[in-house]
Amino acid sequence: MQDPGRLPAPDDTGSATEERFTYQAQATLRGVLEMLAGGGVVHVTCEHFEDVLVARAGGTVAGDVALWDFQQIKSREKQDSWTLSKVLRSKALASLLRTHRALREHRDLPYVLTLGVEGPLSSEADVRAIARGQGGDSAERLGRIAKYLDADAAETAEFLRLVRIEELPDRYELERRNRDVLFELTPHLRVGEVEVLHADLLNRVRLAMGGSLGPRWQALVTQLDVPKAVLRKRLTPQKLRDVALRLTRPDLADYVRASRLAAQTHPYPEAGQAGVPSLSSVYVPQRLHRIDSENGQQYGSPADQSPGDVADASALLGRAPVCLVLAGPGGGKSSLLRAVQADSAERWLAREDQQLLGVTVPATALLGSPLPNALAAAATTQLAAFALQRTLSDEFFLSRPAPGARWLVLVDGLDEITDRHDRQNLLRTLASFAAEPDPLYRFVVATRPLPGKDLRILGHGVPRYQVVPFSRSQLSSAAQRVLDGLGVPNSRDAAGRFVRVLDDAHLTGFARTPLMATMLCQLYAAHPGQSLPATRGALYARFTDLLHRRMSGRGLSGVRSQTEAALARFGLTAVSRAHDLLDQLADTIDSLAYDHRSGSVTSWVGALAAMGSARRPRAVPEDDWNGFLASVLERSGLLTRSGDGFAFLHQTLQEYCAARHLARTPSAHARELGRLLGPWEEDGGTTPWGAPLDTASYIGFLIDPGTAPPTDPATSLRALAVPDNIRGCLLIATQLSLGTLLADTWKPLVQTAAQAMATASADDDRDATSRVWAASVLAELNLQDGTTALETLVDDRLLDEEFNEDPHSPDFSDRLLAARSLLELDPVRGRDACHRLVRDSHLYDSVRVRAADILLSAGDERARPALEYLAGADILFDDRLDAANRLAPLDPDAAVHALHTLIGDYRGDPDWLDWCKTAAQALTDLGDPRGRQIIGELSTDL
Repeated sequence: MQDPGRLPAPDDTGSATEERFTYQAQATLRGVLEMLAGGGVVHVTCEHFEDVLVARAGGTVAGDVALWDFQQIKSREKQDSWTLSKVLRSKALASLLRTHRALREHRDLPYVLTLGVEGPLSSEADVRAIARGQGGDSAERLGRIAKYLDADAAETAEFLRLVRIEELPDRYELERRNRDVLFELTPHLRVGEVEVLHADLLNRVRLAMGGSLGPRWQALVTQLDVPKAVLRKRLTPQKLRDVALRLTRPDLADYVRASRLAAQTHPYPEAGQAGVPSLSSVYVPQRLHRIDSENGQQYGSPADQSPGDVADASALLGRAPVCLVLAGPGGGKSSLLRAVQADSAERWLAREDQQLLGVTVPATALLGSPLPNALAAAATTQLAAFALQRTLSDEFFLSRPAPGARWLVLVDGLDEITDRHDRQNLLRTLASFAAEPDPLYRFVVATRPLPGKDLRILGHGVPRYQVVPFSRSQLSSAAQRVLDGLGVPNSRDAAGRFVRVLDDAHLTGFARTPLMATMLCQLYAAHPGQSLPATRGALYARFTDLLHRRMSGRGLSGVRSQTEAALARFGLTAVSRAHDLLDQLADTIDSLAYDHRSGSVTSWVGALAAMGSARRPRAVPEDDWNGFLASVLERSGLLTRSGDGFAFLHQTLQEYCAARHLARTPSAHARELGRLLGPWEEDGGTTPWGAPLDTASYIGFLIDPGTAPPTDPATSLRALAVPDNIRGCLLIATQLSLGTLLADTWKPLVQTAAQAMATASADDDRDATSRVWAASVLAELNLQDGTTALETLVDDRLLDEEFNEDPHSPDFSDRLLAARSLLELDPVRGRDACHRLVRDSHLYDSVRVRAADILLSAGDERARPALEYLAGADILFDDRLDAANRLAPLDPDAAVHALHTLIGDYRGDPDWLDWCKTAAQALTDLGDPRGRQIIGELSTDL
């Protein structure tokens, strides 16, 4: 059926009516309310052909339009009835006739023409007849109307049969009735909430009348080929989904609205006057790369998955009952989770997909309470600042957000739980909930890399994804968005200059994480001509200094001016004490950061008030002084409110401040650094297994010259850079990637560690796995040397001698492990290495098949012929079967042929009878009717 929205209107008058016709808006709202109540209205369009176009449903097809009701709405100034003369003088019939003339050639378009008038009709017979569609039944009346309309009698008679006149109440009564309908639809809402809802709906009607309902709704309507100008005037159930949710589940609507707002806030600190722009305006989606937890690559290198396996977060997260998202400090975990939450809220309100609704919660908030209670408390605390109107209950999170839907629990910062047993207990809890039949929750757990044993409790089947750093183009795009949000003119050109500055300073790799990119952009925007910091510690030093200077400005908005205004009434002593605190604030926060790491801070304001520099003056009431202390912490730019307390905006800020505090006491600094380096120096350092990767970032600040005592900072790491300590060299490589060791003073240490790993990878007396690990760490220290070492190990057949325990566990092949690592570092050389393994007849057959599968994952065109070759090669039955099954999706005919050949080669051997049945079943699964026949024949052979 034709949609009138696609037809050009003879007289489109919608542009100027939004403010003039309040009555028309209330009349339109009647149809909208009927649509929300499920009363048969499909959608309502404003100011297209007529004032209102109501599409009414019919039949059994959802969304099917049975009748188009074109409505002309007329209000009145005087309180008298409508006669035929007044109807004609209103020109409403003339307008409806123009619509009729435009539509009558479309025979498949069932429609009616309605004149809605404010007030009663006269009792005269003529106007009453028109109201019933009988206006042409009288020749005299027909002639009068035809003459007025300047139309012939036949056309007028046909037209009048479609016309109806509807008596509408006066404007005040019409508004009251609309409100009453809303009250009937929402008996669970308070009066004020209904009033807000009424105003919201009326505003959307007015936007539609003005042709400005959009533009984000355009993709959400079902009639995608209707012109945008009409779409902007059409109110649909999709556009009002959030209103419908408020009618049926006000608590859920409240939550979705607040969570969508919360997800737009940027998780990173800001040092600009205007602040960091919203996350939605600057977010550049990062991609995820699945990594394999079973092959020993625990510190972030993707395993048997190739770069072709990289995918958008929205396409991955929430598929599995539980999954892990890993990234280093500032790698984009928090912003990724917020983006997923915002996306789920948007989809919940605007699309048909209502399978998962996100709730972001800090991992630390899930300790010590049943999961639903913890979710309710944490979500209420976090969303209170975003106009959440209701305290969320545990029952809220014990119920599905919609029939068949689940909560997507986004757990942020597992690594911030300092106690290993607490971490494991939390993971055990999540796994238990996820394992229930038809579970209520799915979980995404974001964390920095942790020792493998900490995550092993989830099992090997839980997907693990690495957040991929920005590509160069993504870095440029992110910089442009941040600089634009900071008000930098010509942000595109400025972003280009910014990236060139990074290149010149050799900081591009360092800036590929969202936190670093955001901080560097803010420093660049503040001082475009100034060189950027050379190391991570220097960056944090300059950034926190900028925060402090911005906070301490002497303008009216500066914290000092506001402090004086707030405390002056308590006397000069109070103001002086406050200024003393502000003078020492950086040192004070550093001290609190260190105390918080040790667990001795339970209340930030209480801990600050207990310090000598923040002692309350006698003249100031405790509540006033504590309010001042809280405002100072919040204005510092380092902390943000979290429920009733505070938390650092980012964990790295806490680490930096704590390290800076320790630097003021060399003996305490030495003890802390020695304690943290101990596990990196243990005898088990010949492999990275169990390396405490969660401490690497903090160690980086402790050894940085900006946050370390005035001694040679390389001394503490030099003892780690030996061939027998792969774990220690991994720490050095991690510091290099974090940006700690970018300065020239660190080059000798990096070179020493690289030489140690080159020696270890080439040592024939070492076990093969350690050699591969050493080559992988070498690649992080020196990419060219590391890839060469890995390529050498791939081709070293002596490594196969240690591969004797189980030839059908290819994950224990060190040559394959080396090929996987090489593939990640150099895709071309890695694919060539895998292809050589496929063709190496000296290698275990299962490893050759797995190598071919890796080629397949990498999108290499040699994968199909490699699998076909192995499916027919002189190798073990189960390996040929494995190759044929992997070949089937690529080339079903070749797989069928390979399976028939395989069965034929072994059919006469009773020892392989069951295996032949398995191959025959594979034929059946591929649709080959001979498979079932072969199974029957093999059963007879018994």
